[in-house]
Amino acid sequence: MVLQPLMIEPQRIGRFLATDELGYVKPDVAMDLIGPVWRPFVDFVAGALMRRNGVYSVYIRGSIPRGLAIENISDADFIYISEQDFERQDHAMEVAAKARFPFARDIKVFRLSRAEFRKIHHPQRRPYFHMLLKTQSLFLAGEDVTKSIEPFKLGPDMVSHVFALASEFAKSQAWLSRLPAALPDQQKQSLERSMHVWICKRIARSGFEVTMNRTDRFTRDLYLCYEQFAEFYPERAEQMYDVLVNCLTGEKNPAPYGELVEFLVREGLRLLPQG
Repeated sequence: MVLQPLMIEPQRIGRFLATDELGYVKPDVAMDLIGPVWRPFVDFVAGALMRRNGVYSVYIRGSIPRGLAIENISDADFIYISEQDFERQDHAMEVAAKARFPFARDIKVFRLSRAEFRKIHHPQRRPYFHMLLKTQSLFLAGEDVTKSIEPFKLGPDMVSHVFALASEFAKSQAWLSRLPAALPDQQKQSLERSMHVWICKRIARSGFEVTMNRTDRFTRDLYLCYEQFAEFYPERAEQMYDVLVNCLTGEKNPAPYGELVEFLVREGLRLLPQG
């Protein structure tokens, strides 16, 4: 069985994060923003994680805690802090949650160790996961570690993707090339689509990141990322729009975006201060 092409038209959904009077980024997540359809799903996953011994904290990020989730379109991204490896349990829970709440398009549960939580990725000066949890994630259960994290201002420490984009793009292409030829067509196409979407989202958000210091605002919302990139690089707007569509459908192999990736990496090195 061959998967049918997905007919999804990008929509201008999302918003930029606000800053307070001191210039610190204000997260726009809240428990009250989780819609009634999504709340039982969030409670199910958070409860299952907290019933494990050794889980300290549980967070959710993305469109769901921002009140922007769309059924059968939006993904669900959970982060929990634990020193124990729960890889098998995570996969089983993702499958169970998908069966029970099929309107969540893709469910990811990510374990974060305390060492990784504190790790600084050069050229950033502060830990990446401090930024992710402090500015874009909603605390669900356990110990809220963000209370001890200093707030963030706009700048290189808010960058998520462009500094690592070249290596991630290369890894994605290598991963796609190693998919076993013997896989059933439907399974292979599903895996390919997931990887296409994953790397295309990073390309689109990198496009925003190279403009960030020139607008003094922040977003991870894909259409807004495309829109702001197109404003600064109109000659590449059509190319980035193709990436945007691929973020939603995963239909195309991103290999032709290699030149765009190289351009974004160069722009990131040119425009973003290296600490």
